[in-house]
Amino acid sequence: MSKVTLKSVPKKSSGQTKEKINRCKYCDKVYDYPALLVVHLRTHTGEKPSKCDICEKAFHSLTLMKCHKIIHSDEMPYECETCQKKFRTVKAINKHIKLHVEDKPYKCDICDKSFTSNSNMYRHMFIHYRDKPCECKLCGKGFTRNKELKAHYSEHKNMKPFKCDKCDKAYFQEAGLTVHKFTHTGEKPYKCNYCEKSFTSNGLLKNHHRTHTGEKPFKCAYCEKSFAANRSLRSHETIHTGEKAFQCKYCDKLFSLSGNLMMHQRMHTGEKPFQCKICDKRFGHKGNLNQHEKTHLPSPVS
Repeated sequence: MSKVTLKSVPKKSSGQTKEKINRCKYCDKVYDYPALLVVHLRTHTGEKPSKCDICEKAFHSLTLMKCHKIIHSDEMPYECETCQKKFRTVKAINKHIKLHVEDKPYKCDICDKSFTSNSNMYRHMFIHYRDKPCECKLCGKGFTRNKELKAHYSEHKNMKPFKCDKCDKAYFQEAGLTVHKFTHTGEKPYKCNYCEKSFTSNGLLKNHHRTHTGEKPFKCAYCEKSFAANRSLRSHETIHTGEKAFQCKYCDKLFSLSGNLMMHQRMHTGEKPFQCKICDKRFGHKGNLNQHEKTHLPSPVS
């Protein structure tokens, strides 16, 4: 199939209308300009002449390729006129702008919170009249609002009564301590039904199962990509939003993911939760432990 260029699009002759000359021969769509028709024709032919020089992804037009290249840089050219927040893509800023322009005419008489519909407002008001509907699952204490319950949960997190007897790690729930202890014992009780792999928690096992089934239930809100794990989705979406919501309490550095923040903060605290089973040497990162344990393997015979 020949390449689609402006030269391959017929020129308008006398007696021909714009509608006739700029019509797609595959689906009858009509365009105002020949250049737009050229880009559209490539969606039928599959031709993608504009390639990103960083990741080699190809596109139907130079404009689409330039928009794509923004994700490889720190550039955020789209700024919200209302709050000055910046975004990498048009799709991301359009989704954000809806938060400002969405009409919420129904207001709660008690707390002034606004809603898009009358039914949502009445559903919300019910929490003011029920007797502390938000109950803490750890101690049974009740709260009127969910945000009060969340603040209360943080008190439990700060307490962290469940302490590991092997290291200084502590947890606010016993389940967290149980999973953590597997890092010391090497026990992996959650076994995959498809292969021989085992895991320390049910959540890790579920994520692994999806590598066998191909299931990707976590869909990006900004593009068509899907992911097998929620953590992978959250990491991907920061490409669109540029958001770095997790801030280090020691040096104010920002991170896109809580896991990256946790690893960074170990530089400040000196915490080394990963211990070698052979020599008891400790490490701040699992990757460093894996690399170290290879030094205990017997050298290959030459």
